[in-house]
Amino acid sequence: MDPNLAEAWALIAISQSILHELLGLEENGLAAAERALALNPKLATAHAAKGRALAGLGRHDEAMVFHAESLRLNPDSFDAHYLYGRTCTQLGRAELTIRHLEKAATLLESDYHALALTPQSCTQLGRHEEARDAHRRALSRIEKAVARRPDDTSALILGATRLTALGEIERATRWANRALLLEPDDPNGLYNLACTFAQMGERDRAIDFLDRSLGLMSPQFITWAKNDSDLDNLRDHPRYQALIARAEERLAAQQAEPRAKSG
Repeated sequence: MDPNLAEAWALIAISQSILHELLGLEENGLAAAERALALNPKLATAHAAKGRALAGLGRHDEAMVFHAESLRLNPDSFDAHYLYGRTCTQLGRAELTIRHLEKAATLLESDYHALALTPQSCTQLGRHEEARDAHRRALSRIEKAVARRPDDTSALILGATRLTALGEIERATRWANRALLLEPDDPNGLYNLACTFAQMGERDRAIDFLDRSLGLMSPQFITWAKNDSDLDNLRDHPRYQALIARAEERLAAQQAEPRAKSG
C-alpha cells in the first residue's frame, strides 16, 4: 500500500537475509535494506538489516559497522540488538553476543529466540550456570508460546533443546517428536533437532538430522554450525567431520563462482 515505507523494506530485508542464510534464497536482503536506508537513513532497523545481510554474504567487517550504527541511532531497538547478537553468534564473539541478546530479551518480553541463543555463548565462555539460567528463562517464555499455539514447531524444537539442557529428557523427546511430525522437512527445525539430540548424547541421530539440514541450507550456514556449542559433542565423530568437510567444499565452490565469472 505504501512503497515508500522504510520500515516495511527493512523487515523485508531481514526476512530475505534469513531465507538466504538458511535456504540460499537468491534475494539476500541487501537491496531491500539499501532501499530502506535510501528512504530513511536514520532508521535503526534498516542499518541492522543491512548488517545482517552483509554478514550473510561473509562481509563481516562491514556488517559490524552497520550493526554499531543501528545501536547508535536507537539503543533501545529490539531488532538492532537481536540482529547484532545473531551476527556475533555466527562469528563466535561470545561476550558481544550475550550483551546484545540479553538486552534484546529485556526489550521484548514475548520473544524467546534471543534467550534461546544466549546459552550457546555462555557455554563457549565456560559460564555454565549462566547458560542454565538462560535456558530456564527461555523455556518459561517458550512454554507460554506453546500454550498459545500448540502447533508452533519453532517453539517446540527450541523448547526441546532447552528441556534437554535442563535434564528433562523425556519431555524434550516428546516435544522434538511432536515438532518432527508437524514439520518434517524444515531445514532450520532439522538443525535445531540435531542440536537437541547432540545434547542428549544420541550422536548418530543428531548427525542424521544435521546431514539433512545442511543439505537443504545455504552453504554459508556452515559458519554458524562450526561455532555452535550445542554441537560440541559431535566434533570428534568421523561422520560429523566428513559432513563438515563436504559443507566447506560447497561453500568454497560457491565463493569461487563469482571469481570464475569475473575472470
